[in-house]
Amino acid sequence: MILIGILWKTTNNFNFPPRNNEVGFILTNMKKYIILSLAVITFLTSCQPILRTVTGIKKPKIESYKSIENYIRENNLPIKNDKNYFLTKNEDYKSLAKFRDSLFRLPDIYLFNKQGQFIEENQYCTSLKIELSDKPNQNYYEKILKIDSLQSKEKTIKNLEVLMNDKNGEKIILNSNENIAIVLWAKFLGKKNKKFLNDAKQQLKNTDENIDIYFLNIDTLESWEE
Repeated sequence: MILIGILWKTTNNFNFPPRNNEVGFILTNMKKYIILSLAVITFLTSCQPILRTVTGIKKPKIESYKSIENYIRENNLPIKNDKNYFLTKNEDYKSLAKFRDSLFRLPDIYLFNKQGQFIEENQYCTSLKIELSDKPNQNYYEKILKIDSLQSKEKTIKNLEVLMNDKNGEKIILNSNENIAIVLWAKFLGKKNKKFLNDAKQQLKNTDENIDIYFLNIDTLESWEE
């Protein structure tokens, strides 16, 4: 609990540039991502009171494919049901965290190039975001898609597909011949969802690179109990 308090205080002391473009938005909200990353880990270890205190998000509930579909419709989220996917089982949380960098973040965006290779962001990417913060005509995602050193040879879109089902509980196959973005979100994030999802979709579309956008809901599902 002390660690949580320290992180909260530290992240609120950061001075990020104003949101005048997509990069400014990412930097401005970095402190929220740090807190939400910690919150998701806390949630997965069942410490829900701490989770709600730190992030202000709703108490997570067990959901169904239908309840998620209704939530998308009722809140007018920019998600098409045929492009919204789900984890297949509870153990997939760990696999998803390991795939990223052993830290499960939420919300988050996983980016893949046309060869299906995961774009593995690193410290250089942080510097690039700062560099592009005053260059609204240059797109961060477009830049990192073209950096060879960020293209993982071990992690591919196929590794992520095995963790995902569609709304009918069926396995999926994504078109690995296109650039792909997987946007992670959850119903338990509440009102934070609409702003993040709208901004993420706009940022990914505002590029000369054609990027197919899909969404991965990471709420706990009742079907996992079967």
